[in-house]
Amino acid sequence: MEIINSIQLGSTKSNISEKLTSAEMGKLWATYMGNSMSKCILSYYFQHVVDEVIKTLLENALKLTVEFVKTTKDILKKENYPIPNGFSEEDVNLGALRLFEDVYYVHYLKYVCKAGMSIYNVAVPLVYRKDVKEFFIYCMDSTMALMGQINDILMDKELINKPPIIPVPDKVEFVHQGFFNGFLGHVRPLHALEIAHLYDNIENNATSKALIMAFSQVVKSEKIRKLFIEGKDLTHKSIEQYMEKRFWCKDLKKFAVTRQSIVCLCH
Repeated sequence: MEIINSIQLGSTKSNISEKLTSAEMGKLWATYMGNSMSKCILSYYFQHVVDEVIKTLLENALKLTVEFVKTTKDILKKENYPIPNGFSEEDVNLGALRLFEDVYYVHYLKYVCKAGMSIYNVAVPLVYRKDVKEFFIYCMDSTMALMGQINDILMDKELINKPPIIPVPDKVEFVHQGFFNGFLGHVRPLHALEIAHLYDNIENNATSKALIMAFSQVVKSEKIRKLFIEGKDLTHKSIEQYMEKRFWCKDLKKFAVTRQSIVCLCH
């Protein structure tokens, strides 16, 4: 698998006296916190991965995470901005027993890539300083490249079903009376965007549920364990609510079952 190479970012500002804006501070903070957490989790995954293709994928992801943390820290240091108290080696036990099958790592990476892209994508039109803008554009481009590798592996290894195929409409249709009907009267089929978002929500909740279930079995704090269990129940309820709709197609039902069956939760 192709290794994602880093690029050399410009170290000069748009203006030598230009300060970080509130938007730039906020997005850099979010980037630092999210990637410091990912660094811990991916380092743990890397201790247990066996599949060589998935191992290379994890290596690519970990490399980007380390780079994002370092670059964010460098920018903040230049501004004498206090470095956020992110996640560190003290927050992860790399010697812990294996909790997941290798294939779960691919689903997890897709989950966190979507979260990262939402930060970087929103940041790009909000930042104006040259070095910060270049950094977020690079974050977006490299994360999209990683997402491409993730989706290729998911399809090559038959680990996921694509969103369902629906008939091509034969005419343009406008919103009409009854368009938002629930269960009473005529209920129209789901349109493409609704299916897309529901598919995405099932994917996210199934991945979250697996992660929460695994962590709930090894966490030391009983208080935190209860929070994990509440989270598991919440994600399970969300999935069930999406799946109980009578007008859901069989492809999505198959997808949800497949996503929940791939995880080896504990030893």
